[in-house]
Amino acid sequence: MHLFAAKPGGFVDDEGIVDLQQTPAGIVILSAADSSLSALALAVDRLGEGYPSVRLANWMNLVKPAAYDLYEDRVLEGARLVIVSLLGGSAYWPYGFERLQVWAEAKAGRQLIVVPGCDAPDDALLDASTIPYEDAHRVWRFLREGGADNAEQLLRFVGERCLGMDLEWR
Repeated sequence: MHLFAAKPGGFVDDEGIVDLQQTPAGIVILSAADSSLSALALAVDRLGEGYPSVRLANWMNLVKPAAYDLYEDRVLEGARLVIVSLLGGSAYWPYGFERLQVWAEAKAGRQLIVVPGCDAPDDALLDASTIPYEDAHRVWRFLREGGADNAEQLLRFVGERCLGMDLEWR
């Protein structure tokens, strides 16, 4: 099962801090592109019960440091893999980008994949990933090509490469 939070679903306090009310999952994917999140939701449904739990969210809801901190505490602490499609580069979300780096280093077995949220390559983002550059580049291309088929191949790819699952991908 997955939870898809493209829009705030919990509360928004007076200062605009959003609680997406998601529970922990093995995989968390953050993107500003609702079309990508929708395609990923369809792909998760296709993979069925045997695939790890997935949480999908629009990272724009986590721009305020307190909103990110709440999400990290409630959702990311239980994740083994976080994928972030970051529109605008690391300078657009400096707090989240830095905290995700700390999150990845804080516990053995955690993996972080950071890719550009647009068509322009950004080697600094790809290099910030904990997986090989070539694999991060492939994740980026799956997301950029779009659609449920590419989203499914992305999930199969990270399942095999990052989580040690026996999955076929192309």
